[in-house]
Amino acid sequence: MRRLEAKGLARAKLRARRQRERTIRRRAIRGSLALFAVLWAIVFAQLVSGNDPALSGAPHSQHSRVAARKPEPAAEPEFDDEAEAPLPKPPEPEPAPIVTASS
Repeated sequence: MRRLEAKGLARAKLRARRQRERTIRRRAIRGSLALFAVLWAIVFAQLVSGNDPALSGAPHSQHSRVAARKPEPAAEPEFDDEAEAPLPKPPEPEPAPIVTASS
């Protein structure tokens, strides 16, 4: 009789261990899926709002400050003689447009 009781106790312990393992696995999977969903929602919301940090070339907090500030015109040097004056620079070409999969 004791041998049967020992086998039953061993089976119960094994079942409890498997149940704990299953519970830990399920919690880990649910936690990682929840974290993924939250992070993806943050990225999606940022892209929908138009604040794509990859396209701005600068962190978002600095990008708004740079856009609000206008460049000051450069002071032109004064020359007494026209022969000393440098030739005017040709205009810089416009940068190529950014093309994305959604455009």
